[in-house]
Amino acid sequence: MKIYLTLLITLFSWLSVFAQSATEYFSVGNPINYCGTDYFLAWSSHPQDNYYLQEYLPKGETLEHYNQMFTVNIIFRDIKPLEAVTAKVAELEQRKQTDPVTNYSVAKNGDEYILEFIVSDTKNDELHTVEVNVYYYKQMTIDRRKVLVLGFYSGRAYEDDILPFIKSIPDKRNSWYEGMLKLNLNPKFPKK
Repeated sequence: MKIYLTLLITLFSWLSVFAQSATEYFSVGNPINYCGTDYFLAWSSHPQDNYYLQEYLPKGETLEHYNQMFTVNIIFRDIKPLEAVTAKVAELEQRKQTDPVTNYSVAKNGDEYILEFIVSDTKNDELHTVEVNVYYYKQMTIDRRKVLVLGFYSGRAYEDDILPFIKSIPDKRNSWYEGMLKLNLNPKFPKK
């Protein structure tokens, strides 16, 4: 199940490159204000009956080459946040074997978890992209069904901007965590 969950979340988080349009399947606010920045719905997907994904970008950003993104995933399945965090941590441990930048930390807030991690991509043996993600996992009930809600912030830097970006992470960390807790993500689906 851990592999299934990890693959599901990872696969659909990266499908944004093929985006054509955005449908608001559920409401969490549009825009979403996270850490003082407004994020507008840019892409969405509902690839399975139990899975929804919506991606939000600040004005001026594109899905193909963004610096900041906010994503909300909803999985209608009884998955505890700790299970999802454990699956993602296992994936990150695997990635460490090929990506020396990969690192992560986990914070707990009651039954909710925040997983912050950093990953990178290379081109021609040089760092091309560095990405920090702040995942916020919580379980809730929607329409009398257990769901896992995953909201996450993704910040990226490319090429010459990588080093200043990495140096800025410690100063931003507390606001990222506080921003997640203040969001109080509570997805609302339209009445059928």
